[in-house]
Amino acid sequence: MKLLISPAKVNLGLWITGKREDGYHDLVTVFHTVDFHDRIFIKEYHSVRVKTSSPLIPEDSGNIVYKALKSFEEWTGISPEVDIFIEKNIPVGAGLGGGSSNAAVVLKEINIMYGNPLSDEELFKLSSTVGADVPFFLKGGLAIAEGIGDRLEFLDKKIDKEIFIIYPGIQVSTKEIYSKVSPDILTKKEDLHIIDSLLDDFESFLENMENTLGEIALESYPQMREVYNTLKYIGYKPFVSGSGSSIFAFGEPGTEVEKICQVKGWKLIKTVLR
Repeated sequence: MKLLISPAKVNLGLWITGKREDGYHDLVTVFHTVDFHDRIFIKEYHSVRVKTSSPLIPEDSGNIVYKALKSFEEWTGISPEVDIFIEKNIPVGAGLGGGSSNAAVVLKEINIMYGNPLSDEELFKLSSTVGADVPFFLKGGLAIAEGIGDRLEFLDKKIDKEIFIIYPGIQVSTKEIYSKVSPDILTKKEDLHIIDSLLDDFESFLENMENTLGEIALESYPQMREVYNTLKYIGYKPFVSGSGSSIFAFGEPGTEVEKICQVKGWKLIKTVLR
């Protein structure tokens, strides 16, 4: 049996730049993996079996990992025979990319197990058919994503900063949030000069960081707004990851944050960008 580490991510800003003919939206976002992860146990088996520790995640064809394995079979003609158990730590519907990370990590390992039938380029193409965020997790680190999140520019530098994430215990439907995107909140790509300051002046980048989907989610989910306002009141600068529901801030959470999370039943995750 082999143990795989499947990291979460946060979005350091997210801007919607247009709507596509296929119904999806074009965006620009900055991904960064964090040192908080699921653990995946994988071993050879006589068929495909995917199990998970979370009752919220299907263990059949509705599971993104199962979907990834079937896609691998379609692309290579190889039927993976593996038993996979996913120990879930990353909350579901939290904007932290848990499912996409699981799919990417398993795809990468399966490709190795069967003698690398897919090149790195082919693996990236396959993974983009499984889910928009999946290609990013094949490598992780820091990346600027465009399109539906599948056009990636990986940056050599990583931002070594402590952050903490608060999960308010609710799942957010990304599809629902996207359905509320209106033309008046779109950002012109040529106006995104903020991206240029990402590596040169990170503090300036943080000052101007926005998340279009996050703003919609804050208006749609009072539980998220409560976390956001609480952190702001205490003196932190809070950010929404993806379309929510997680809110994160840089630095260490003080004892006040820890106590509030305990009282409210919010999940507090202390981690670092990695």
